Amino acid sequence: MGNLFLREKEQWLTWSLWGVVGSLFTLYIAFNTQTPHLVAIASVSILVVLTWWMQRSKRFDFGRAFKVCCYVLMLSILPAFVLVIMPSDDLSRYDLIFQCLSFATLSVLMCLLCSWIAKRPKQYY
Repeated sequence: MGNLFLREKEQWLTWSLWGVVGSLFTLYIAFNTQTPHLVAIASVSILVVLTWWMQRSKRFDFGRAFKVCCYVLMLSILPAFVLVIMPSDDLSRYDLIFQCLSFATLSVLMCLLCSWIAKRPKQYY
């Protein structure tokens, strides 16, 4: 039956470590390539690995998986945006706003998709 009546506490240190690993990977890609598309792909790849791990453990409901995915994704992309993409002089203000809005929309959609994949299956009694 799993943990039907037991509510698990979040391990924010674990999710922060996932975010730090993701930010290091994303920063490495961002400093080497300087392209926003590859930065987004690098951060999403960390999210895909996290989703695979959450799906294998089968302990996450949709809300909890969504919360964890959003937290890890924002931790992993924030340093690359602040240090690499925003200070670049080749982007105009409108391009920067468009890239931030499009990435925010795509990240929410990716978090929804990854949370749906990572949720535990329904238990029939």
